[in-house]
Amino acid sequence: MGLLVGFALGCLVTAATLWRLTLSAARKAAGSAARAEAAALSAARSDAAPVTTVAATPAAAPVPATAPAVAVAKPAVAEAVVVVVAKPNAAKHTTAKPTPRVEAAGPAPTPPRPRSTTDSAPAPVLPPAEDGLPRLRPASGPSDKRGPVPRRQAGERFHFSGRCGEREAEYEFPIEWPEGAITVAQIEVSTKGYLSIRPMTRTLDRVESHSSLIYLSSSDKRKGVRTVLTHDFTHLLVDSRGIGEWSVRLYGSDEIDELTGTVEGYGSTVLAVRQNLPVSCVIHVKSSSWSAEFICACGRIPESFGRCGCPIPPGVPSSPPLGAWESGEAMRTLLFPRAGVLKVRTSEPSDPWRLEVRPYAGKPKTR
Repeated sequence: MGLLVGFALGCLVTAATLWRLTLSAARKAAGSAARAEAAALSAARSDAAPVTTVAATPAAAPVPATAPAVAVAKPAVAEAVVVVVAKPNAAKHTTAKPTPRVEAAGPAPTPPRPRSTTDSAPAPVLPPAEDGLPRLRPASGPSDKRGPVPRRQAGERFHFSGRCGEREAEYEFPIEWPEGAITVAQIEVSTKGYLSIRPMTRTLDRVESHSSLIYLSSSDKRKGVRTVLTHDFTHLLVDSRGIGEWSVRLYGSDEIDELTGTVEGYGSTVLAVRQNLPVSCVIHVKSSSWSAEFICACGRIPESFGRCGCPIPPGVPSSPPLGAWESGEAMRTLLFPRAGVLKVRTSEPSDPWRLEVRPYAGKPKTR
C-alpha cells in the first residue's frame, strides 16, 4: 500500500516538472520569434520609402499603360488651372462698369470755322472795266462740288445730321442754340428723291410753319446753303422721300467771317458786321432772284421794315434801308446802324455778288 502511494506521488511530480519545462521552452520560442519580427520590421523601415509617398499612389487605381507618366499629377495641375481661370473672371467683374475715358469728360469738339461764302471761295476783287463801270465776274469752274455731307461726331454740340430712306417721312427736332442772339446755320443735303428743311414755331399757344431753308429735288445731287435762324423758331422739320443725307450745323455770329472792305463771292452767304457804328454797304448782285438783309445783333425780328426795337443812333434815319429784294442784276446801298450780320440769298450757287463797306457820311444837307 505504501509502495503504491509513493509511486503515484512520484508520477505526479514527474508530470509537473515536464509541464513546467514545456511551458518555459514555449515562452522562450515566442520571445525569440517576437525579437526576430521586430528586427525584420526595423530593417524594412530603414530601407523602404516613406509611407506617405506610397499612400499617394493607391494600388486600387492603377494608371493605364497608354497614359503618360505625369497623369498621376493631374489633381495638383487641375487645382492650379482653377486658380488661373478665376483671375480672368475677376478681371471681367472689375471691367463690367468701365471708368469713363478722359476725353469724354472734356469739352465737346469745336466745329470748324465756316468759310466766308457758302457755295464757293471768295474771288479776288475785279479791277474796273475799261469803261469804268461796275461789273461782276461770272463764276468760273464747277461750284457744286461740295464733298460728302458732314455727319455729327460723338460729343459734338449744335450739329444735327441724319439719313433718309425710300419712304416718305418727316422728322422734327428741337433746336439747341449756341450762345448769342444770332445763330448762323450751315445746311448741307444730298438726295435721290426730294428733301427739304424748314423751321417751325411750336409752343403751347402757337404753331406755325415757316419757309423752307433748303429744298432739293433731283437725282444724286448735292446742295448747301448758309442762312440765319432767329430764336422765334423752336424746331426744324426734315421732310424727305428717297435715299439721302442732311446736316445742319449752327454757329454764333462771332464764329463767322467779318464783312470789311470789299468782298466778292458767289451764292448765298452770311457775314458778320462787327462795327458798332453806322456804316454804308454797296451791294451788287446778279441773280434771277436775290435778297440782302441786315439783321441787328439783338436778333429780334423787326416789327416793321427797318425797326427792331433798338435805339436809332444819332444822324441815322428813323427807317434806314436795311434790306433789298431784287431780280436780275442790281446795285443797292444799305445802311447798317450797328453791329449785326448781313444775309445774302441768291437763286443759284454760281450767282456772283460784290459787297463794299464804306463809312457812313450822314444824311446829305439840303438848302
